[in-house]
Amino acid sequence: MKKFAYSLISILIWQTSFCQNEGTIIDTSYWRKSAQLGLGFNQASFSDNWKAGGVSSIALATFFYADANYLKNKISWDNSLRLNYGIVKNKGQSLRKNQDRILLDSKFGYKLSTSWNLFASLNFLTQFDAGFEYERVYKDNAGNIVAVRDNLISKFFAPAFLTEAIGLEYKPVNYFWLRFGAASMRQTFVLEPAFNNNRAIDANGNGIVGEPADTFDPKVNYGVAEGKSIRNEIGLLTLEANFNKEILKNVVFQASFWSFTTYENPSATDIRSELALIAKINKYVDVKVGAILFYDQDQDLKTQYAQNFTLNFAMNWDNKKK
Repeated sequence: MKKFAYSLISILIWQTSFCQNEGTIIDTSYWRKSAQLGLGFNQASFSDNWKAGGVSSIALATFFYADANYLKNKISWDNSLRLNYGIVKNKGQSLRKNQDRILLDSKFGYKLSTSWNLFASLNFLTQFDAGFEYERVYKDNAGNIVAVRDNLISKFFAPAFLTEAIGLEYKPVNYFWLRFGAASMRQTFVLEPAFNNNRAIDANGNGIVGEPADTFDPKVNYGVAEGKSIRNEIGLLTLEANFNKEILKNVVFQASFWSFTTYENPSATDIRSELALIAKINKYVDVKVGAILFYDQDQDLKTQYAQNFTLNFAMNWDNKKK
């Protein structure tokens, strides 16, 4: 009995000592991992006699964000995945999407000094679902409107963009970095034929001259040549910047910038800029206002923009030691 008691006391002492030291165990994995899964919601409704005008609508969006960052001595490897998909239903219209993005970014870094790193990066961007130009007007050669229909303009891997870059990164603080890609390449994928022999038809089955059916605009095709599915471009300079900081208590400001200039046409620089303001209500709920500005002459000669306001419900996971 005494032996059993001594053994039990020894086990309790060992467990107590282990529990006391457990909080001070150093994480030697060198990985910082985090993930966020959530649902966004937006809704508006109006009575039929609402004199100010308006369209009743409801919008739902899902998102999944994941990060896996490695840091040991002078070596770093940062990886991020951003998935967004949302739909909106306006009164009197069919169900349509209002968010759609697959973004993967990976960067390997080697520290040169306190604020400067060598880096090699890989960035991939595409979308989940088909995109349409809604209610496009079709005219015959005389200029008469003969049909109005939705026109397919994008889908999964049409387009998709893969960008590789090597250069210098300036990172003076944890919440800001700037990358100069001195050697870079980009591939544009359009895994969808740019031309076919079909023609759009009106309600009476009559052909509409000069308009392709269920395909991309042959005047654009995201810069990929007719009969091809891939376009390669060599970059003269790639610039990337990112800012992410809590500027007020529970209020986070995020900003990112990306530009790609080619040797082929240095005067035509593709630019993408994103801004977001996030106000946290509690651990699971936040309000987000975001905007995107984008310019690519292979898609449109005018600047593209998108804006959204959502109420998000999210679950967060983080392996960071407290």
